[in-house]
Amino acid sequence: MSDAEVDKDKDDPDNKKLVHEGWDSLTEKKRGCTDCPCLLLLMAVWFAMTIVGFIATGVIENDNLKAGNPARLINPIDYRGRICGFSDGVKSKPIGYYFPDTTVVCIKSCPNANDYSKFICRNNTLVSDANADQTVGYTYVNGGNCFFELASSNVMNRCLLDNKFSVVMSEADAASPGGVTLASFSSYPDSPYSSSQADFINKFIADVYNYADYIFGFGLGVSTVIAFLYLYFLRLPGILSLLIWGILISVDLFLLAGAWMLWGLADTWKNDGEHTDAEYQTMKVFSYIVMALFLLYTCLILVMGKRIAMAVSIVKEAARALAAMPILILSPVFQMLGMVIFLVPWTIYVLYLASSGDMVIDKQTKFRTFEYDQNTKYAFWYMLFCWFWTSEFLIACGQLILALSIACWYFTRDKSKIGNSTVTWAFRVLTFNHLGTAAFGSLVIAIILTIRAIIAYIQRKAKKSGNKLLQYIMCCLQCCMWCLEKCMRFLNKNAYIQTAIYGYSFCKAARSAFFLLLRNILRVAAVNMVAEFVLLLGKVFVSVLTTFALYCIFAYSLPSEQMNGLIAPLFFTFLLAYFVSKMFSEVFGMGIETILLCFIGDEEMFPVEKRFADGGLASSLQKTAQAAAATKVIPVAEKEPEKKEVLM
Repeated sequence: MSDAEVDKDKDDPDNKKLVHEGWDSLTEKKRGCTDCPCLLLLMAVWFAMTIVGFIATGVIENDNLKAGNPARLINPIDYRGRICGFSDGVKSKPIGYYFPDTTVVCIKSCPNANDYSKFICRNNTLVSDANADQTVGYTYVNGGNCFFELASSNVMNRCLLDNKFSVVMSEADAASPGGVTLASFSSYPDSPYSSSQADFINKFIADVYNYADYIFGFGLGVSTVIAFLYLYFLRLPGILSLLIWGILISVDLFLLAGAWMLWGLADTWKNDGEHTDAEYQTMKVFSYIVMALFLLYTCLILVMGKRIAMAVSIVKEAARALAAMPILILSPVFQMLGMVIFLVPWTIYVLYLASSGDMVIDKQTKFRTFEYDQNTKYAFWYMLFCWFWTSEFLIACGQLILALSIACWYFTRDKSKIGNSTVTWAFRVLTFNHLGTAAFGSLVIAIILTIRAIIAYIQRKAKKSGNKLLQYIMCCLQCCMWCLEKCMRFLNKNAYIQTAIYGYSFCKAARSAFFLLLRNILRVAAVNMVAEFVLLLGKVFVSVLTTFALYCIFAYSLPSEQMNGLIAPLFFTFLLAYFVSKMFSEVFGMGIETILLCFIGDEEMFPVEKRFADGGLASSLQKTAQAAAATKVIPVAEKEPEKKEVLM
């Protein structure tokens, strides 16, 4: 690149270094309301979603969109293909009662007790005859036209037996009138709870129920404590550096050993008389390739050495920030709570929409399908878009709160003033200033996700029609959109950090973040490499240690006869601990990204003596400043005379 091109790139207004705006801490910075139109648009989308939902539920009548009834989706279908509680003839009978051959008869309510003189039949005439004469009733049972009234519970409008089938059939056989032998219903299996497999399941569930307090106590409580212990562990002098450099050097030595072993094996094959010359040459080429990888990896480590050391310092600072504001670890919980609140009405609206189509029932399988008009299909796509935008909006809000809190911690000289109250400040700033930015960024992702959903829909249609060309085109488009989604998620996260620090709107923040990352691409690569390793190690550390701690309690503190086995409690404890570690990793990862951009901004905005960095980051900034000063002395001295000669 020529000097003119370099100067032109430096003069690009988008690529200029960040400028300090006069604040001493982020809490003093004056902020405006960013991207307000996007927030208003999101509210309008929610309002329109509510209108569509009210039309689907029948609260508002509209000729362009049919109202639905979820009973059409979940209610059982009887032996004549009628939906219990909905179709003509069974509108007053919403519950399905199952015969041994899986025939379904619609009834008003499930029987409360076993009565072998009362029968449920396919039609009222059979019921009258069976109830009038028990012998006739038993004959109808043998013929599959009726069945006894058996105590059962209503589960999703289906009567499920309260007792084992073998028990009630024994009682029925004992109560049979003289001269009638009850048929053996071999096609109807005995109670599934009698099998050894089901016995294992029963014991599995019993252990989970009996030790739920241990499972939740360790899976949620102990794992959270271990996560914070992991943060403290990372901050100990030399620990993180030893881990990172130990792994990096181990990989380097592994490549070197691999190259040496392959070379030795090739020499062995050369003269053993059992391998061909082609095999010998192939093994030799492999040894060259591994040696080349070793040399490239070694060069990469040497080039990235200082940046890796800086990345280690950034991870330590992120651990300090989270330790100062422990409530941040719960931010994903509040996000999930918000999603649940949204999902309640959204799910109701979607169920009503799904049941509003024209139903087609297969006469043989009794399987129901729905056919929808064009307006209903558009309503489905709109509801899907609402879900994408809202869920991404809640994720963006969580990321902004994290970025605001950690950026405030970084740009505060007296760190003792930072605590959980800082998170409250971040929530207030988000609510009054930057909800629009969260709406803008989440809208971009929601549009991409909607396009991907449409492509997936076209792919499924193409597969059904057998159009291979269209399948290949859609597959390529899906891959491109997947890459675009990943890139935009990464850019969005960094844009939110820029908004948190400088109060920018989304577009300006995204542009600033893009060029900031571009100017520091090697630093970003080093930090991401170290962060990935630390986060993966954290997931393993928290999950395994939590599960092992519970194992020790069960193995050495509780009598073994109190439980059926260790598998169930340990399995669910591991799942909960992994969920906590995953949640912790998301928060920690955002903290690392925020500290990185704060560190770069600190370097660009402030002279050495006024920078906010301390500890290992402060020494990194000083070394960078010294290196920059050393490289600028010679070029300036040499370039000045050249300018004068040209001017003369």
